[in-house]
Amino acid sequence: MGLNAVNSKREIHTRPTPWQSIILLCGECARKLDGGYRPEKDATLRSVMRMALKDAGRRRDVRIIETGCMGICPKLAVTAVNANHPGTIFAVPVGTPPAEALKAIAGPSS
Repeated sequence: MGLNAVNSKREIHTRPTPWQSIILLCGECARKLDGGYRPEKDATLRSVMRMALKDAGRRRDVRIIETGCMGICPKLAVTAVNANHPGTIFAVPVGTPPAEALKAIAGPSS
């Protein structure tokens, strides 16, 4: 069997998602900070943003994914990118209220 016969059977499949936006957070920044996004200093940016999405009724609209290092390493902040707008990178400082971070990165709820 030739190479073309094997490749012709492979197809790229798609499936719909409920996501309207995907936010990428630097996991390396998050590990260095070890929390700091609640007064108790025990919550990561990802966890507080997910709680804010749930509280706003947008839990399924936005997917938050921690990535590897993005190459921009702010002090006492987490690097974030909205995949819909890759030309803008955010540095979210420790202590930023979750709703404020979410509004800045994902935009206002529609």
